[in-house]
Amino acid sequence: MTRFTRRSMLTGAAIAGTASALAPLALRAPAQAAAPAAGKQAPGFYRYKVGDFEVTAFNDGYVKVPKLESFVVNQPLDAIQKALDEAYIPKDDVRVPFNPLLVNTGGKLVLFDCGFGDNGSPVQGALLANLAAAGVDPKSIDTIIISHFHGDHISGIRAKAGAANFPNAQIMVPAGEWSYWNDAGELSKAPEVWKGAFGGVKRVFDPIAKDVTRFEFGKELVPGITSVDARGHSPGHSAFVIASGNAKLMYIADVTNHPILFARNPEWRLWADMIPDQALTTRRKLLDMAAADRLPITGYHYPFPAVGYIAKLGNGYDFVPANWQSVF
Repeated sequence: MTRFTRRSMLTGAAIAGTASALAPLALRAPAQAAAPAAGKQAPGFYRYKVGDFEVTAFNDGYVKVPKLESFVVNQPLDAIQKALDEAYIPKDDVRVPFNPLLVNTGGKLVLFDCGFGDNGSPVQGALLANLAAAGVDPKSIDTIIISHFHGDHISGIRAKAGAANFPNAQIMVPAGEWSYWNDAGELSKAPEVWKGAFGGVKRVFDPIAKDVTRFEFGKELVPGITSVDARGHSPGHSAFVIASGNAKLMYIADVTNHPILFARNPEWRLWADMIPDQALTTRRKLLDMAAADRLPITGYHYPFPAVGYIAKLGNGYDFVPANWQSVF
């Protein structure tokens, strides 16, 4: 029986190396050129289960924060930079993603929020391409549920040229959002930063106004999906509980923006929180509930695939990503 010792293995390796070095050049395998870089990310979709429901997170792209002190409007720049540094996020490259959510209930194919479509910048509007990569035909979507009327949530309902991107979908919106954004009196009082958003609402919804379904908070919109009062970020902002059997997921939409900044520091004010005090009250209420009940959540602006748990962290909250589901 052959005995392998450290000495014999080293001797064998030396002999093999010498033989390789003395081999004729013609017999040596040619070096292979490195493959060219792909130059783009893999398709942005991720599937997981909530009870019997199949949930798919999609990425629609991102926005790069141009000026931190204009993004978090009630904190000094050094405090914002410190929070980013502690989370290993480059202070000059803060990216906020957009993550629409698709739920297959078995009876309905439901899309929450629609991203930008072709109405955004070159790094936005990836939802349709990612739907195609995931094998989802936009014509097969039965229901679109909108959390609120900010442009990154509604613009993708309609292409820039005017066509409906999801032609067979029933569109459901919070009644409070509909009332606010279609009120000429509110437009006249709105800060300048929001006046353009009223035009975006008109572009998207005017052609289909008679067919849009408006819902109140606390209502089951389709079997297993219930709206939750989440006002503050906008006047009619809604979150949603998605339930199948004993399993639940809460889609919090924009209750917080990026969790490193606005979950860990819930009193920090996002520039886009239209009713700041109410936004803070809602944020604490829903995050407290998620933490106490160990309820999985997904957030529209959370790092993709944007699903996980909320844990108490001092005076704030930490986002704990869920384990990756590779097999159902």
